[in-house]
Amino acid sequence: MIDYLRMLRIRDWIKFYPLFPLAGAYLAGGGRYEILLVLVAYTCIISYAFVVNNYFDAEIDRLHRRKMESGTNPLAAGKVSERGVLLLMMALVLTPLTLSIRLDSLGAAFVIINLLVLTAYSERRIRLKERYLWDAVSHGLMFGALPFLSGYLLSGGDITRGIILISLLFFIVGCEALIAHQIVDYAEDLGSTTTTVTRIGVMNGLLMLGGLAALSLVFAFAAARIYQLSLAVTAASALYLVAYPAYSVRGMLNDISHRPCAERGGADRGDPEVPSEPIPGKRELRDRGSRWGFR
Repeated sequence: MIDYLRMLRIRDWIKFYPLFPLAGAYLAGGGRYEILLVLVAYTCIISYAFVVNNYFDAEIDRLHRRKMESGTNPLAAGKVSERGVLLLMMALVLTPLTLSIRLDSLGAAFVIINLLVLTAYSERRIRLKERYLWDAVSHGLMFGALPFLSGYLLSGGDITRGIILISLLFFIVGCEALIAHQIVDYAEDLGSTTTTVTRIGVMNGLLMLGGLAALSLVFAFAAARIYQLSLAVTAASALYLVAYPAYSVRGMLNDISHRPCAERGGADRGDPEVPSEPIPGKRELRDRGSRWGFR
């Protein structure tokens, strides 16, 4: 039973991803009952995201020494059965569907879309997680915009211009989470899988992350103007939106600032003098600041 709970990888998401649907429910003016049901529904949905990812990645993870040592995929380690995991996924899908249909039909439709994107992200034939740019777009949708809009609609909210701006803001934050994770995992991913950052290189990945952070500030200031937020709240939000991506890749930024370009193991593919293979043993490039990126 413990190994089935480990399939949910709760420690990877409990402090971050539930905030988006709860923010939607709160802004919609939902009562305790609606907010509780949204929380239960999205606890199941986020858990499903990690279980389905483990399910389709089981064969790959068996070859991944770090993941086998960490025990993040009990299915790959043979500690749970495939049939048991399928039953677990079914329960994690049926529970939020039942709850969302009870609350609001449009909100339930967004929940269904969210579940479909989560499945397409990992499913072997579609595999959005290995498609250039689509990995970041789908990550921003399935963990940022869609959970927020679902929580908002399930709690009885009506879509307004301000809500659309906030959903776009959360979409960008979701994109940032994955790009930051890919930057930190660059040396490990290169040659073993395909991500947006392995295609464009670390330096371009950092530029993309900075561009997303700047764009998030634009949407945040626009939303603050619509809702007439105080200067203190606006400034705090802006500080977080800048600090979050920088903190996520702090180890890589520190490494780049202290090493010659040729030692970065393909840090910039636009530079023909930089080797395209990672330097062996450079596991210190990783840090846990980007742990919220979903892989």
